[in-house]
Amino acid sequence: MAASVSSSIGQGSDGSVAVLSPSQAIQKDMGKEDFLRLLVTQLRYQDPLSPDDPKEFVAQLAQFSSLEQQINANQNLESVGQSVSSLKESLGMSRGVNLLGKTVKGLSNSLSLSGGRVTGASYQLAGEAKDVTITIFDRAGGLVRTLKSGSQAAGLHQFAWDGKDAHGNTLPDGTYTYQVAATDSQGKSLEVTNYFTGRVQEVFQDQRGIWLKIDGREVPLDNIVSVSQPS
Repeated sequence: MAASVSSSIGQGSDGSVAVLSPSQAIQKDMGKEDFLRLLVTQLRYQDPLSPDDPKEFVAQLAQFSSLEQQINANQNLESVGQSVSSLKESLGMSRGVNLLGKTVKGLSNSLSLSGGRVTGASYQLAGEAKDVTITIFDRAGGLVRTLKSGSQAAGLHQFAWDGKDAHGNTLPDGTYTYQVAATDSQGKSLEVTNYFTGRVQEVFQDQRGIWLKIDGREVPLDNIVSVSQPS
């Protein structure tokens, strides 16, 4: 009588039946096709006068059915995951398209300088500040300007930069960044959140996700915190 599926029956590369040691049987990863092939092989080589225990055969068929269901379930889950991802991307693009031409405020510390004009920027102070300093850097990270704002109350504050360096020279068009440092009356640093304001010119998608082009700079869609109609 042939051995059970879980033990030692295998098949050679030439189609012949091979006997595997228990350790080899354990090490071999059995997939759906392997399982079915071994069941068929067992039926082919069993003694017709002394067939295998039908209970064991039924149990093996149940194992095969369970394996097939698990494989199908995994495939279905992968398909659902792909559908959800595709739907999320479609909804993101739709959100981005709806923002075209509108003025938005988002989380960022970037500034766009074009033709001597600088995009609007603001920052939120977590508490009352005794001293606020704003430093502006070029694309390479070089310091170009330092602005002193003195003491300020907690809350949202706008700030304007004329696009010039510390010597009064007009800087070239491009993207700049700013940092706001604020301290309270005890000299402790305050939490600061930076915002920008601008008009959405383009929406696009790449491997990073959904992005907006706002006054020449690229901003993730998820960074937008408020939207208003153009004035």
